[in-house]
Amino acid sequence: MIYTRFARRAGRMAAAAAALVLALTASATAPAQVLDRPVAVVRLVETVNIGRREVDAQIAIFEQQMGRALQPAEKQQILEALINDELLLQAAKRAGVRATQEEIRNYLTVQRQQLSQALGTALSEDQFRAEVERQTGRPWHDFLEDVTDELVKLKFVRQREAGLFAGVTNVTEAEIRSFYEEQATSFTNPAMVSFRHVYVDLRGKSDQERQEARTALEAYRRQIRGGALTFEQLERRALDDAAISADNFGYLMRNDPRAQQLLGRSFIDTLFGLSEGEIAGVIESSVALHIVLVTDRRSARILGLDDPVLPGQNVTVRQQIRNLLASQKEQEALGQAVDKIVAELREDAEITVFESNLPW
Repeated sequence: MIYTRFARRAGRMAAAAAALVLALTASATAPAQVLDRPVAVVRLVETVNIGRREVDAQIAIFEQQMGRALQPAEKQQILEALINDELLLQAAKRAGVRATQEEIRNYLTVQRQQLSQALGTALSEDQFRAEVERQTGRPWHDFLEDVTDELVKLKFVRQREAGLFAGVTNVTEAEIRSFYEEQATSFTNPAMVSFRHVYVDLRGKSDQERQEARTALEAYRRQIRGGALTFEQLERRALDDAAISADNFGYLMRNDPRAQQLLGRSFIDTLFGLSEGEIAGVIESSVALHIVLVTDRRSARILGLDDPVLPGQNVTVRQQIRNLLASQKEQEALGQAVDKIVAELREDAEITVFESNLPW
């Protein structure tokens, strides 16, 4: 099966592991129109048409993702998944299942964090809404309705087949160790460096303002080199001086493409050429001028089970594997539950497919 629409989307909600861009794209279904040709009619508690435009839109999404045209059998799977999706939604509504505002907020918070990570910038709620509308080409309230429906279906499946999920996320130490031994070379830290910096943002500044900023920072660097000023004193000065800023950047990975795009390869190469404890002269990135203090350097290495995934974080390799295996088990249980429920619903429902209107 290449496509199980609800199981995949519900799984993303349960595990919060997939990028939002894909979820947004998958939800960008064309709105229903009066003249849309019906491909199927589904009735469990109400009659709902599945139109040609919706099916075409879903086919186009998967053809773009897979980089090829879908075969007729694959297109048929998409239609069957849309039918199953509608059956689950109607059954959930019949059972009185609702998604709470807290559940919706929690889901949207996770999606905003994932999209922020994908874009390399922290999005406010308003920016997140604007990005959703930009990527889907649809109003926010339509996206919110889709999210609500998916949460309702997931909640219904979990309640209906609670027995399949009982204890499903339990992971043994033997399973964790076996997975680690098979995938040990996948758990690595690249070369990385952490640093603090005092900087002047150059974006939007004129050539004269850029030169003035460079002159000021070079003067500070000479004072530090001559012992008249410490880096810590300069950081404190930045708290009261609007012309300069100070920040603890944290760890920068050598192979981080987002950092390379933001800061520039030349800046990163210079940074990794510094020693721990060294204060660099004024160096320029793609966005700013910096005086940098290197606080830590780490070589690339394979991580042990109890090593943190990233320096300064509490999540260890062991915990990450446990979460991954638990998510996989949950996905399997979800798939079994959906298959079981859908099989039962199809026996009760009235489903009509209009073969002459199929887009294949």
